[in-house]
Amino acid sequence: MAYRLSPQGRSRLGRYAGEILRFLSASRRRITLENLRRAFPDSDDTSLRMIARASYRSLGTTLVELLTFPHITPSEARAMIDMHGTEAIEEEIRNGRGVLLISGHFGNWELLAFTFPLYTNIPTSVIVAPQSNQYAEQYLHWYRSRTGNRMIQMDKAARTILERLRQAEAIALLADQAATADRDVFVPFFGIPAATYEAPAALALKRNAAMFTAFAVRGADGRYTAEFHRIPHEDLSPDKDGILELTRRHVQSLEDAIRQRPDLWAWQHRRWKHTP
Repeated sequence: MAYRLSPQGRSRLGRYAGEILRFLSASRRRITLENLRRAFPDSDDTSLRMIARASYRSLGTTLVELLTFPHITPSEARAMIDMHGTEAIEEEIRNGRGVLLISGHFGNWELLAFTFPLYTNIPTSVIVAPQSNQYAEQYLHWYRSRTGNRMIQMDKAARTILERLRQAEAIALLADQAATADRDVFVPFFGIPAATYEAPAALALKRNAAMFTAFAVRGADGRYTAEFHRIPHEDLSPDKDGILELTRRHVQSLEDAIRQRPDLWAWQHRRWKHTP
């Protein structure tokens, strides 16, 4: 059904799906509002509730769009998103340098990864979380790899990532969920210290890999735009201070995107569940 709908039709259906998601869990609704109050302390509660509802509707739309991925052709998938800034990434690969592509649970992050190989000829591996259900695991792996991406399980990633960066390939990952309090770093996120995975910054600095961020921004017509931006780090050393600063830089890129479109980020996750 979702496959036959126009982009606008998928958005409309997604809004209904989002309303269902919103009512399924009172605890998630509470977390969503708590997060929004932390991020926007000067906003009134009515405005924050509107953002929360819009965030659920965005999640619903993403879910509806995911149902189309096993059926759409590559040209149909590419028509769903305009992608800019890939030339700089291709140049890094041609020069023999590995690349880290960082995004977050913003807009349709799966579409961003799904279509990246359709805009480039870059060998790309996507870091994914293991699923408890083997059938879900098989389904997700099948559609995620349809356009040429390779999957790397998060819990088995280290050696494979290092090898593929040495081979001047691209590694794509989401870096916006709460990390461990004792092994990772705390950087400001909306002015509040948030535990953040240090691995992306450590890999970029220690392996001299280029770093780019991009976020799939949904438009009023149901289509997306994604702009890749370089996160510079030539001025940083591969030590604790350098890793902390580079982590701060890519988290700031995410925060900037969220401030422009707070309705498109998944506020339902406990991003500040750890304290320094």
